[in-house]
Amino acid sequence: MPWVKDGCEGCEVCIDSCPVDAITMNDGQAEINNSVCTRCGDCFEACPLDMIRPNSENPSLRGRFNRTNMGPGSGRGGGNRDGRGRGLNKGNRRRR
Repeated sequence: MPWVKDGCEGCEVCIDSCPVDAITMNDGQAEINNSVCTRCGDCFEACPLDMIRPNSENPSLRGRFNRTNMGPGSGRGGGNRDGRGRGLNKGNRRRR
């Protein structure tokens, strides 16, 4: 989901580049309608001032989905938390 940085000068180049008309001007700055935007990236390339950026660079979202901010039990996997593997390794098998 793209967003517009503060500093957009309202040149409207991004509006002309958008194939689905998801960008409008609001108080002299570009505004992206994310329910219409197809995330094609044409506006990123068209903006001469680099004011349209991907969500991964949005400072208001930074760190929200970072694994270090997740609570216990969150994240991928599961398994043993004591460092032991799930199965017996070849050298650790019991002999019968």
